[in-house]
Amino acid sequence: MATNPFRQLDVIRNASQKGNTVTDCYRLMYNKELWIKAYAKLYPNQGNLTKGTSNETIDGFSLPKIENIIEQLKAETFRFAPVRRVYIPKSNGKKRPLGVPNFKDKLVQEVMRMILENVYEPIFSDNSHGFRKGRSCHTALSQIKNTWKGLTWCIEGDIKGFFDHIDHTVLLKLISKKINDHRFLLLVHNVLTSGVMENWTYQKTFSGTPQGGIISPILANIYLHEFDLFMEKQMKAFDKGKIRDRNEEYIKIRSKISTLSRKIKRLDERNGHSHWQGREELVFNIQELKAKQVKVPSIDPMDKNYQRIKYVRYADDFVIGIAGSKQSAINLKETINNFLKEELHLDLSEEKTLITHLENPIPFLGYQFHRWNEVKVKRVTYKNQKHPLKKRTLSGAIKLEIPEKIIKDFAINNGYGNLDNFKIIHRAKLVNNSESEILHTYNAELRGIANYYKLVNNYHHLDKLFYLAESSFIKTMANKRRSTSMKLQPV
Repeated sequence: MATNPFRQLDVIRNASQKGNTVTDCYRLMYNKELWIKAYAKLYPNQGNLTKGTSNETIDGFSLPKIENIIEQLKAETFRFAPVRRVYIPKSNGKKRPLGVPNFKDKLVQEVMRMILENVYEPIFSDNSHGFRKGRSCHTALSQIKNTWKGLTWCIEGDIKGFFDHIDHTVLLKLISKKINDHRFLLLVHNVLTSGVMENWTYQKTFSGTPQGGIISPILANIYLHEFDLFMEKQMKAFDKGKIRDRNEEYIKIRSKISTLSRKIKRLDERNGHSHWQGREELVFNIQELKAKQVKVPSIDPMDKNYQRIKYVRYADDFVIGIAGSKQSAINLKETINNFLKEELHLDLSEEKTLITHLENPIPFLGYQFHRWNEVKVKRVTYKNQKHPLKKRTLSGAIKLEIPEKIIKDFAINNGYGNLDNFKIIHRAKLVNNSESEILHTYNAELRGIANYYKLVNNYHHLDKLFYLAESSFIKTMANKRRSTSMKLQPV
């Protein structure tokens, strides 16, 4: 083994990329440099000051404690403590369970995560975007926007209770395909079965990943990597044809335009290019046909000899775009359901897994998208033409939008007011803060929504929200200064 642990991580990454099985993962954890890097990664997170089932937090953690953990690992006596379960409120009024591990366990999980990341990151699918370095919701949405062209149907995938139903046996079997290290696999098994402590009552965990665990996201990606590979096989088997056939209606319109153009040219030459009766009517007919031609696809969208599947996944949310018939989408959904049930012991939610035509809006990661028959004007160079000519085409591309409900709920939840009747509210909870803190609060909230929805085509829909927020800010400041909004209005 290389003396430099980071060089050894590179060796592991290269071996995994070549399709080789990785060994010596457990012994790699004996090196203090990895633990120091893991500590530096966790240190900025304020959540590490929250206590788990013990009083230990990141505060006061030292190198001798790291050395003690390493000694326990060498003696194979290290055990993960149960996770303390707490409940945090959701936006709909309900509560979501969250696990709080001890900081010592978080540190061990972070070292394990670093090793697993170097094993799996080189082989993860390009269609997977959740919990990965350099990937995000924006990369998933950009893939849809840039590559989903000419599709007709979409399967909105929803796995029922995914994080709580991950089968431990299946997960360990999948990891053992890449990692041939019994002690490391046993450590993964221990973290999965460490249990939960709720109201000082211990509960065993028979499935799922550790709630709030550092290692949980990558374990979830490893589990669904099998689904990614399955979908890539489906894409290769389903894809058929190089290009779609030409649309017969489009060909007929184009033929009529060509016939009328030749007729006008012939009559122009016959009449010495002077005005002749009926010319205006023929020109008008050509203009009508061209206007109709723009609205008709040049290719047949229902060509049976052309099929495509596009697939994007973010964590347990996935969408599948299909260029084909609705029946092919129904068949694919059934195939997916059978694979998840038989191979991964998971179930699709029948209520939430929908097949939708791409002309209708489809929700995904807080956005919504649909097919957009945008009329594009581009310059095309033809062999028999000296200069490029302008050509109008229907793109059939994807349009990303921010749902109106998101904007309205954001305004209400942050206390700006009501966008429907434009009733402005001052924020009483902020009045006792300093003016700079009030300004920072508004700016941070608006910057957050503006940055997240920077990919949408209807970005201008946020203008009304920004104006409402500005009015709410002025009203809050007026209330703080015991003045009126009119006196605070900028000149």
